[in-house]
Amino acid sequence: MLDQDCVFCKIIRNEIPSKKFYEDENFLAIYDIQPITEGHIILMSKNHYTNTNEMPSDEWFRFMIKARDLAEDLVRAYAADGYNLLINQGEAAQSGVAHRPHCHIIPRRKGDLIKIDPR
Repeated sequence: MLDQDCVFCKIIRNEIPSKKFYEDENFLAIYDIQPITEGHIILMSKNHYTNTNEMPSDEWFRFMIKARDLAEDLVRAYAADGYNLLINQGEAAQSGVAHRPHCHIIPRRKGDLIKIDPR
């Protein structure tokens, strides 16, 4: 189920344009509009939850496997040395979009001097 006012739900419904990296029947990964590094994407479920623990365990498992697989794809595509998987749960964790969970997948390179500042 999608939320009428959620920005990520609007992206899923193609009401807001995005640059897609990956899509299947369950998940969508788009390039972040304010990337921390080249290739930074956001993976989201095509179901809207307001809290990460609302996501059924089997969907959570598939979500995390997909995040790992996409991260490995980004390492190859962007000649990265590693990656960060970042999930911000709640306003205290600086989650600016209440479509949870969503995962920032951030390719990293040795010596890039980037300090992750959760949004």
